[in-house]
Amino acid sequence: MSMIKGVRILVGAAALCLGLFQQAVADNYLVAPGDKLDISILGRTEFSRIAQVRDDGTFRLHMLGAIEAEGLTLHEIEGKIVERAAESFAGSVSVIVDIAEYRPVSVLGVVQTPGSYVYSPGMTVIKAVALAGGYERVTAAGGNERDVVNAQQRVIQARIRLGFAEDQRKAVMAELELVESGQLDGEDLTVDGVNPDQVSLIRMGRTLLDESIEGFSRRAALATAEADLYAQRRVVIGRQLEVTEAQLADVDKLVSQGLSRRERLTDWKVEADRYRSDDLETTARAAAAAQTAANAKNEIDVALTRYHRDLLAAKVVADENIELLRSQLNASMDYLRMTAPSLAMSVEEQAETVFEVFRADGGEKAERVKLTSELRPGDVLVVKFEGVTN
Repeated sequence: MSMIKGVRILVGAAALCLGLFQQAVADNYLVAPGDKLDISILGRTEFSRIAQVRDDGTFRLHMLGAIEAEGLTLHEIEGKIVERAAESFAGSVSVIVDIAEYRPVSVLGVVQTPGSYVYSPGMTVIKAVALAGGYERVTAAGGNERDVVNAQQRVIQARIRLGFAEDQRKAVMAELELVESGQLDGEDLTVDGVNPDQVSLIRMGRTLLDESIEGFSRRAALATAEADLYAQRRVVIGRQLEVTEAQLADVDKLVSQGLSRRERLTDWKVEADRYRSDDLETTARAAAAAQTAANAKNEIDVALTRYHRDLLAAKVVADENIELLRSQLNASMDYLRMTAPSLAMSVEEQAETVFEVFRADGGEKAERVKLTSELRPGDVLVVKFEGVTN
């Protein structure tokens, strides 16, 4: 009896510790949109309710309006409610806020029933997978020899095409790195362990870019030289105009004194106007040449931008193709594993189940976790199979 009593005491102590731990987690938990709060205001039962935190991070209570909750602990939310109630009610109020329901976790990938499931403190990856019905299983019913052979051929074809697609992506990524680091000029593309044809395609595109840039550079240089010549010509015309205008002033004085003919004054005016016209024309030609040089330099920038854009587009296509081929490969391998395990083993060495979590409070990068890893409210769990192939 004393042993049984001792065991009961240990079990009760463990349960108490677990309850205290979960309460501590809840007390430190930062509320986010999607959480449901159990709000109890002593003596104000008409305001006590279950409130869901909306996308804007607030929840609403009658007469108290919208109350901020996102990023706050339960204790801080209690303080917010007390402050708001003090503005509307006479006397102090007692408020208790608890988590009625955490925002759900999502389970996606190769599970029986993908979807969203209610989070509970201490939820692990294996518990989430169990809630989703376990791993997805492909039924072997109706399978025949022809289907098995077709699946094997699809595996072989997908692997060949996947290899080419991955080589293409590596070559494109290597060229992108050179472009984005500003090392494109004079730097030859080299990618180890990649199909040479993929590298050759990139080099051909680079050659076309270099030829375009060289043509634009020559055009810019010629236009700049032309603009410089016109600038020099303007200097010469300016000097000639100064001399002509001085002569014109002298002749004008002589004419006014009756010492020279008026026809000579007219000739000098015509000469001055001609130099002014030449100056305007030279100025216009210099501006046109400068604009041509600027346009050519801009074309160089456009060509580089277009080349960068085309590389990014090629990367997107390669990524899309790789994902599609991998999905086809995985689907065919799943079928082989269910219908012809020995044949599946002949084309792969081992396969593993991979668990990735997109954290609700993290970035876009997934975190690879284990079966025993704990999830958090709002996490997205992705389950997938990855094989190590021959």
